[in-house]
Order: sequence, then structure tokens, then C-alpha cells
Amino acid sequence: MTTLTFLGTGGGRFATIYQVRTTGGLYVKDVARVHIDPGPTALYNMSRLHLDPAKTDALLISHCHPDHYSDAEVLVEGMTRGGLKKRGMIVGSKSVLNGYEGHGPALSEYHRSIPEKVLSVKGGDRFNVGAMEVKVTSTRHSDPSGVGFVLGTQNGAVSYMSDTEFDYEVIQQHAGSRIIILCLTRPLKSRVSNHICTEDALEIAQMLRPQMIVLTHFGAKLVHEGAEKQATFIEENSGVRTVAAEDLMNIHVGKIIRVSKNGEQTEPDLDEEKIDSKVDL
Repeated sequence: MTTLTFLGTGGGRFATIYQVRTTGGLYVKDVARVHIDPGPTALYNMSRLHLDPAKTDALLISHCHPDHYSDAEVLVEGMTRGGLKKRGMIVGSKSVLNGYEGHGPALSEYHRSIPEKVLSVKGGDRFNVGAMEVKVTSTRHSDPSGVGFVLGTQNGAVSYMSDTEFDYEVIQQHAGSRIIILCLTRPLKSRVSNHICTEDALEIAQMLRPQMIVLTHFGAKLVHEGAEKQATFIEENSGVRTVAAEDLMNIHVGKIIRVSKNGEQTEPDLDEEKIDSKVDL
């Protein structure tokens, strides 16, 4: 079973500033445990769901905007057991790890030094987190080095497109994924540069026809107008199952794809006995 946990479904300046939705990113449990874009409230929501940061195998950060990285340094300390154990990996765009064209870096030199592995990636790259292969995709965004990810889970490919404008080349890099997670910042009739709106999401669904489209990273205007309204418009006009994610929602992927809400967990993840007793908690 592959589990996708939404540690927040907000995004963009004002949704993040006012926490219209929480903004903790996406946590994936499969053959490895991967945390994608850990923005503000990532740690808080992990605590609410009893997800142990010390068990994370990799942090994947798509670009250098704070709604995608602000909790990353503390999560690196968790992943490395307070910096005492050389383990885990950080994967990020050039801006996140080295700084690029006025963006970043997002992590201090110290925090880049303590994991086992640090990778700066661009579209077209591939890497492994344990037995999980990850393909890096490009984006078209205000951070020009931004990337997306296609996770090769044991239950099929799961795409995370990240923030991007509508671009045919970007979209085609996600073809063949079973689930596509779209950062949908803007609702119907509200297009802005550097992000996709609901009309764009509909065209993506019609082009790629995955088993499921999952909408997340909602801007404040979209939340006000209704995330479910956007999902219904896309599903009715494409025939592709479309879900508007909610904070703390889980998607369980096996032979079938099941959605559970309200933070439903099958079992607690936190195991304090396995945390090094020398770590100051």
C-alpha cells in the first residue's frame, strides 16, 4: 500500500500568511518515506498525525518559495536524529540548495552538511530513494530552476507537478502517471502568471487522463470560491476522477484508490524507542 498524506493544502502568499489552509506539503509512505515541499505547519501537522520526522528518508523541495520549504531545516534535524546520525537525503532545485537568480538558498550550510546525501536536480534527472526511482520534471515558474517529481511507487507512478504555468512540454513529462497531484492556485476565470488555474487543470486532465487528479496548494481566492467546485468542474468536463484535497487527508493506493479524510490513520507512526537516547528532545 502507498499512502499519500496531505499535511496542508494551502499555497501562495495570502493563503500561507493567513493559513487559510495549512501549508505542510505532501508526505508519501511507500518503499521509502518521502516528504515533498515542507512549508509552514509541516511539523505541526506531522505531530497531529503521529508521523515521526526521524523516519523520513528524503526531503524533496521543488523550488525556493517559503510555502514550499520553511519547515525544512527542522525536518532535516529530525531526519538525522538531531544531526547525530548521517542518514537521509535532501533533493532540491538549484535555487533551494545553492541559490539561483535571486532565489535562495533555502537551507543553511550546516543543514546541507548533516544528511547522508544532498542532490541538486533539474528537469530530466533521475535518482533513487531506496528502491523508489524518482524522475525530475521541469516547471515554468517565477523560480526558473523549479522542478516537479514523478515518484515510481510500488503501486504506480504518482506525479507532483508543483507550481508551474500551463506548458505542453511540462505537462507531457507527467504522462503515464496513475495519480497526478496539481498545485492549483487559482480558480475558474482567474488566471495569473506562473500558476495554473482550473481551466488549465481541466486541459491537463483531458490530455493525460490519469486514474485520478488530486488538487492541492489552493490560493486564498480559490478557497473562498470553493475547492470542491473546481474539482466538480474538472471531473464533469473530463470524465477523470478529480479530488479536492483537504488538510490531513490520506489517499491509499493499491489495486484501488481510496480516500480517507479527517486525518484517519491505520496506526501511530511515532516510535520513540527507536530515537537515539542521546538526542535532546
